[in-house]
Amino acid sequence: MFAAGVGSTLINVRSVWFLLLYASDLLDILTAAEKEKLAGGDRDNDLLDALADVLAAQVEVRLRSMLARGYQSSSEPLARVRGRIDHLGTERRRLMESGKIQCCYMEQTVNLPRYRFMLVTLRRAARGAVSESVSRRCLTTAQLLERSGVSSMDPTPSEISKEHYGHFDQPDRKLMAVSTLVREMCAPEHSSGTDELPAILRNEHALRGLFEKAIRGFYRHHLVPTGYMVSAKSTAWPAAGENTALAFLPRLNADVLIRGPGHQTVVECKFAPIFVERHGKVMLDPGYLRQLYSYASVFSHGFNGRTCALLLGALVDRSSGRNLDFVLDGIPFTVRQIDLSSRPREIREALLAAFSAGLPEASHRQ
Repeated sequence: MFAAGVGSTLINVRSVWFLLLYASDLLDILTAAEKEKLAGGDRDNDLLDALADVLAAQVEVRLRSMLARGYQSSSEPLARVRGRIDHLGTERRRLMESGKIQCCYMEQTVNLPRYRFMLVTLRRAARGAVSESVSRRCLTTAQLLERSGVSSMDPTPSEISKEHYGHFDQPDRKLMAVSTLVREMCAPEHSSGTDELPAILRNEHALRGLFEKAIRGFYRHHLVPTGYMVSAKSTAWPAAGENTALAFLPRLNADVLIRGPGHQTVVECKFAPIFVERHGKVMLDPGYLRQLYSYASVFSHGFNGRTCALLLGALVDRSSGRNLDFVLDGIPFTVRQIDLSSRPREIREALLAAFSAGLPEASHRQ
């Protein structure tokens, strides 16, 4: 457990794994069985182990189907010509005296940056895994990669960015997504070294983005199969006037817009205190309330159905606010604080309950 962000938001490390999982695009490319394994809730306490196990299994499948090959440049003295002759290198090293010439050529290799990235990730996962069987499997898979010709030198971000994926390399994209998430989930080790808490936890701006993206990913994963559309929505103000004047108006960027038949919910996510104290009175942050009201009002224009507003904030230490349900100018508002110090299962239930509170059948029950 550690504190982060404004107002000292308490976060469980497992909750960080939960956020990272839903904030990634990984769930969109996994099989149904893999999704259930990671997001079903049964592996919340050892999510890193479950993800490492998925990575090892997928790398093993990729090894059986043959790794992709690329080209790397090589330069060495040879007794016969191969590729291009390096005349300057040949003369400088006086290779002709020994019957050799310096040659520069391209050769096929499986030692690509993507596979080196996976190999190093498997070794890190083996160190961080709680389960001995998962740790052993990760090490075994890493050794298989090495025997195939992949080195254990970690590639630089520049090398990773230059990777090209062909039509038959789509499995590698999935493996890179899993490997990246495993690295981001890297938990603290009780030993000296460079491994600490995930770097994102030392960056408040990145934490806000993570919270927003995770909420959007969570609702997309759980609601899209039931017929909803979930996205981040941007629109202009419904203003009239000269274009030169309208150019100064900012756009309205909703964190999450959930749309279903005859119903839409505008969701605003805040990794910060959503309740403030003014003149001895606890109240909703006026700026957040005005922002969400504006968004809900604008998005309701032209929509043939019911529009609701949902404000989700990370519960901060010693918060005196509470859950709120009210109607403002005909728009139902739901305000919820999400306790990130609780277990992932409880966070999952709280998020689903927060969305359900704004549904028409929920208002009828109230």
